[in-house]
Amino acid sequence: QLPTGPRGFAAMVGSSFDAHAPLEGFKLRGKDKLAFVSDMFDRVAPTYDLLNHFISLGNTTIWRLLALTRLAGRTGVLKPGSKILDVGCGTGWVTWFFGWYYRGMALDVEGMDCSKVMLDEARKVNPGAKFTLGDVCDLQYETDSFDVVTTVYTLRNFPDLDKGVGEMYRVTKPGGFVVVLDAFPPGNAWVRWVLELWLERVMPRIAAVFMNDPKAYRYLSASIRSTVAVGRVGEMLEELGAEVEVREYTFGTAARIVARKPSLSE
Repeated sequence: QLPTGPRGFAAMVGSSFDAHAPLEGFKLRGKDKLAFVSDMFDRVAPTYDLLNHFISLGNTTIWRLLALTRLAGRTGVLKPGSKILDVGCGTGWVTWFFGWYYRGMALDVEGMDCSKVMLDEARKVNPGAKFTLGDVCDLQYETDSFDVVTTVYTLRNFPDLDKGVGEMYRVTKPGGFVVVLDAFPPGNAWVRWVLELWLERVMPRIAAVFMNDPKAYRYLSASIRSTVAVGRVGEMLEELGAEVEVREYTFGTAARIVARKPSLSE
């Protein structure tokens, strides 16, 4: 059973995942969606990274490397000692990667997730790192707390996308950055057809080998195909006042968004 966190959201987690069909679960909002995804990720945490690897034919790792390896230097996103919040940290890959790839920069990285079991997995990978149970739509941090806020392959799981994006932006310091990496529905019709064929016909057979509950895969598949377009996420951040740069990968099946929050002097 999950411990009750600030605001008591964890007390809601129970049988929500069993109560809803995959696409219905994706369409839930607010507390119902939080309970659904928390319950699901508690169940799939040990095999989740492996499943993502197979779903994307290894591209999730490639996209991470493309998106996260050039954030220092001229880009100005990461600086020595940067304080970073990784939202929806899952098994802690981003926390581990920042510590390894940017070793010597003394980055201060904190991972946050709504799944206690995911955080247990993250602590095994990063024994000395800081991980916190939380809700992206109700971040328990002061405004302007972090130099960089990241989130990787999580947007479809937010209880409320607008609120979640707004909260990430709120806790980012002026002059800081919100960095988003996610899979998005490709704009090209041919690429969409190939993606749907892969997700609907091929991957269910592979997922059945690695997952005790294939329903979790069906949710991931439905959410990948039904999530908002990358342009809409960029617009949300621009409406909050950010300067936004988007870079697409693999025919638009994934993209990185880097959003800079203007400094107080601008």
